[in-house]
Amino acid sequence: MNKPKPKGSTPKIARPRLGESVIVRAPFFAQPTVALVISLYEEDTTDIAVQAFPVGRDSLQIPAIPYFDSEPPSDVRSAAWAA
Repeated sequence: MNKPKPKGSTPKIARPRLGESVIVRAPFFAQPTVALVISLYEEDTTDIAVQAFPVGRDSLQIPAIPYFDSEPPSDVRSAAWAA
């Protein structure tokens, strides 16, 4: 009988701290905007929750958005990275 293959683990990246500023790119905004980290998830995901502050709009919460060490390629539609 074959052993089940272990699932690939999420790459280890430096996770932001609560309250830290990040830049967010999402389909909701015309251009990247600043946000604050309001929640972190378990170690098996890179998702974070943020409170975004787009210019000319009310702030809004994004409950789960992938976090990257640096700005990802433009084909990644939803992303957060260090400010």
